Amino acid sequence: MKKKDIFISIAIISAAVLTHLFYSIVRGSVKIDAGTAVAELQLRSGFLGNTMVTSGIKPVKIRARLIRPRRLGISMDQGGHTWMIESRGPWGNISRVKVENNQTTNIRLGPPFLIKPRVHKSSSNISIDYAIIGQAGEEYQSLVSMDNRAIYTGAMFKIVDEEGNVLTKGKFEYG
Repeated sequence: MKKKDIFISIAIISAAVLTHLFYSIVRGSVKIDAGTAVAELQLRSGFLGNTMVTSGIKPVKIRARLIRPRRLGISMDQGGHTWMIESRGPWGNISRVKVENNQTTNIRLGPPFLIKPRVHKSSSNISIDYAIIGQAGEEYQSLVSMDNRAIYTGAMFKIVDEEGNVLTKGKFEYG
């Protein structure tokens, strides 16, 4: 009978200590500003867990620490359609964000986007690609979806000289 009482006492004390530890963990908040777009930022929140933070909603409470993003989706309604673009890195200024105790960390990302050309040369071929970069320096995939369907049409481009005269224009080709 005494062993049973000891085990029950240990279980009650352990539960009380764990409850105290859980509620005494320092916490901060994360709030996302993506302008008129809706952003969903998935953060690494431990060994196996993730935390989702959505823009436009009140700040999300998380443990105060250094956080790293895992995935980011930006969506916007325009012309009766929902457009979406994703990022899985590189993350620019949000690659490491410090969340402090009892503080709200504001993250500004998404549009307006900067479209930056990338030129690659290999032997006699020159390839021109582009990067889509958000306000925090986060880089998005060049695949855009409309109403949950991928859009594969190539982007348009113009090459202009210093005076603004159009030297050539065309459309990016895939493949």
